[in-house]
Parts: sequence; C-alpha cells; structure tokens
Amino acid sequence: MNGPEKSDDTRTFVFLAGIAAAGLAVAIGFHLIWGALIPRNDPLPKAAIFDPALRLALSEYGTSVTETRAVFTASTPQGTRTVSNCSDYMKLLNQGVRAAPGEPDEVLDAYRNCPVLFLLRQARQPVTYLAPLSHLAGTIAERLDVATLPAEFRPPLEAKDDNSPFRPRYVVDEEKLLISSADGSWSMTILASGSFSGDGREDIAARIDRGRSRRYVILSARPDGSLAARSPESLAMTTALPVRLR
Repeated sequence: MNGPEKSDDTRTFVFLAGIAAAGLAVAIGFHLIWGALIPRNDPLPKAAIFDPALRLALSEYGTSVTETRAVFTASTPQGTRTVSNCSDYMKLLNQGVRAAPGEPDEVLDAYRNCPVLFLLRQARQPVTYLAPLSHLAGTIAERLDVATLPAEFRPPLEAKDDNSPFRPRYVVDEEKLLISSADGSWSMTILASGSFSGDGREDIAARIDRGRSRRYVILSARPDGSLAARSPESLAMTTALPVRLR
C-alpha cells in the first residue's frame, strides 16, 4: 500500500472514530438529562422498613401472603369467596369489595396489614424526603391533618384555655418513631418510609392504635405541606403498578 492510500485510510478511521465519540457523548448526555427528569426506580431498601415484624414478613413475602389467617366469606360480583390468607384478601379488594359485613373486628384485623405488605413490595426509594429520620416523628406530628384520619382513629383534642382552639397535644418519641396523645389513649407508630405512589416523593406507612382497635394508614404530602392520610386498601388498588401477590 502506498503513502496516499495509507493517508486516506487514516483519515477515514479518524472520521469514523470521531462520529462514534460524538454519538457516545450524546448518549451519555441524554442519559444524564433523562435521569434528572425522571424519578429513580430504585427498590425500597430494608433499612426503610422500621418495624421488625413487617421487615420479616416482607423478606418472606411468599409465605406471608399465603399463610392461613382467620377465615371468612364475602360476597363478590362473581359469587361468594372464601378468604383465608393475604393473597385471597387482595384479590377480594381487586374485585371492588372493601368490607365484609357481619364479620367481627378481630377477624378483619388479621388482614389489616396485607395491603401494607403489598405496597411495601411495590414501593421504590424516594427522591425527596419529608425530613431527616431523626426528626421524622416530630415533622409528622406537626404537619398531620387529623381530619383526614378515620373518625374513630383521630387523636383526642385539647385546648390550653377557654380562648384557645382545640388541637391534638402530642408526645413525640423520635427514637421509637412514636407519636402519642398526652393522655396515652391514642398512638401512631411509623412503620416504613417509601414512595408508594411512584411519584418519587416520600410516603409514610403508619399504624394507629386506639384502645384495642388498630388501623393502618399511608401519609402523603399535599402541595401545601400538610400530610393527608389514605387507606392502604385504596392506594393499593389505585396504584399503576401491577398486582403481584406471589
């Protein structure tokens, strides 16, 4: 091969290498811009599940959703369905059934955490957080809109004096992630943190105990900064993610 032919080959190689480098730079730039615009889809880390029982149940999800619980029957559009585990219960919710009239609370209480398990299974790591973990309980106590809680699970209201409005008075334990009423008749335990609706913002799974009754809620931030409560059942059935029970 003579000198001019080698020179042409070199120029062709340099030209093609330049095109490849430019294409790689464009691809990297597009990836960075896309990553900045679209929320991360990272799975929820175990450290974000603060409640040991929920963390264990989620780590053994297949067993947790199929283990036998209190058995009850419910009427559905497809006929009567027998429910004996979380998998059955979530299918019941998926058919639009939200209650089982006549069943005692202790039976239904055995299934209260099933939608929470489902949401934790689907949850992703948040992009934005409500507060540092060391101040999470206090932030929730300050921003919680109690009017969004089920009526029978709202904290008692107190007034400092005759001229003050009635408001909840909380005792906050950041170490235990626990918010309690001053008289001890009501408490909210923070169970887990994650993006349950897929928008990248932090939601909180919590359990409310009042007397012998118990209810789970999902707390989400509103545009005005307040926290509104939703039932795990409604959120689980409205999530855009597919229902995966096993």
